[in-house]
Amino acid sequence: MSLLLILPLALPLGLGAWLFACSEMPLRQQRRLSLIGALGQLAAALGLLALSAQGQIVATLIGDWPVPYGIVLAADRLSALMLTLTSALALAVIAHLSLSPSGAQPSGRHLHALLQLQLFGLAGAFLTADLFNLFVFFEVLLIASYGLLVQGGGPARSRAALHYVVLNMIGSSLFLMGVALLYAVTGTLSLAVLGERLSELAPDQAPLAGAGLLLLTGAFALKAALVPLHAWLVPAYSAALAPVAALFAIMTKVGVYALLRLFALMPIGAALSDAVLVAQPLARLPLQTLILTGALLTLAVGAVGVVTASELRAMAAYLILVSVGTLLAGVAVGTAEGIAAGLYYLIHTTLVTAGLFLLIDVISQGRAQGSWLQPAQQPPAAAWLGGLFLLGALAIAGLPPLSGFIGKALILEAVQSASAQGLGSGPAWILSWSAVLGSSLLVVIGLSRAGITLFWQGPRSSSAGAGRGALAPAAAVLLAASALLSVLAAPIAGYTQSLARALLDGEDYSNAIRALEPVDPPSAAIEGIAQPRHGGSP
Repeated sequence: MSLLLILPLALPLGLGAWLFACSEMPLRQQRRLSLIGALGQLAAALGLLALSAQGQIVATLIGDWPVPYGIVLAADRLSALMLTLTSALALAVIAHLSLSPSGAQPSGRHLHALLQLQLFGLAGAFLTADLFNLFVFFEVLLIASYGLLVQGGGPARSRAALHYVVLNMIGSSLFLMGVALLYAVTGTLSLAVLGERLSELAPDQAPLAGAGLLLLTGAFALKAALVPLHAWLVPAYSAALAPVAALFAIMTKVGVYALLRLFALMPIGAALSDAVLVAQPLARLPLQTLILTGALLTLAVGAVGVVTASELRAMAAYLILVSVGTLLAGVAVGTAEGIAAGLYYLIHTTLVTAGLFLLIDVISQGRAQGSWLQPAQQPPAAAWLGGLFLLGALAIAGLPPLSGFIGKALILEAVQSASAQGLGSGPAWILSWSAVLGSSLLVVIGLSRAGITLFWQGPRSSSAGAGRGALAPAAAVLLAASALLSVLAAPIAGYTQSLARALLDGEDYSNAIRALEPVDPPSAAIEGIAQPRHGGSP
């Protein structure tokens, strides 16, 4: 079982290093190695998913070094779900690249190596069990994603990459400062014991802890592109190569994952209420209200962006914002039902938005205007591409009977249920319903306008769309996943319900990590730092 934890990290790291070292390797071999790596990671992720579905939590120490200096990996239901989703998405993206004809293959010798390093960072972020290593894997993600973003070259990508890196470095600085403050007052960064240490803090230490938690919340909100910390997302996603942007569909979900871990394992509300060093109006405002406000603003900004976008990739990027706002509107409820609904929607929206990015790549290659929403002088895109676009539009807008509708219905039901139980205010319930339904309407309008431009305008010809079929399977599979999620809605929703309850309880996750070895007090750990647990060179 420990091997299942190590493989999702070792495979992409080893393949990435190999591909970097052999950068002159023929492109066909690079594609094959990337596919093998993605298949191996997906197989390990499915193994962890099967174990977690049985209630097992797999944990291991890398190198057998003692806690807190050893790297602890742990996989519960949430980690296994996110890792499986990432691996499946990566497999589709690499398959899309592998089916590209040589002339359409994006330039850049290190594309596949960077993809593997990106997968290494994503897997590490989902499997690590302490905050410092989460920070390290976030930095791996930042470096790899920057390299992927500039693939293909050009001033637009360079500007977007610079913007992306500067803002995410600010987020990393907030992250590091928050980690430092928490370690200063608790002496640990392990997710297994951090909540317990925070609850035992003396009153004079609570302000530092509250400030650290607030800094971490800000850093994770930036990673999730929550308004007003979203400025990096649309320029980066619209400038990146379509397969890269499709893989980036999971990037904002890393921020959501980190927020879930933080909220579930730490008494944030209590710590913030005593954080006198934080600005008083903010310290007295419940964090749940802050997240919900940001989620609704993100929904509004994303929906307006979809309607006003003049380019397909920018429209898809704004759809990412809509999805982040929608799922955080469920998470902000703070109940197991809200978190479960948000996670069901997370699966749906990650696959569908990635499929739309790949579909846009297919459509753009056959238009003189590329991805710009301008009337074409040549025949419109083929009807079968229009069918795929319609499927994606129905799914992402949340129309029945596809999974987007089910996910939004579950979120709205959770919001209403929380309000009925006195866990939310009346205005918040009304605002959540209005924002989710209103954004769906705007998304329908924006995608309808895009569909008319792409598939109805221009001279008719039976040869429209010829030569583009080889690129479509990966996009079709991702978009068709929405129908499969609808058919399997009951078991998937049951899994996310169990996940949410276990996440809020947190006891099993903490016990699995504690079972590896008790966390030493800082003084005792420092004395034994020179030697591994079972001897050997330091």
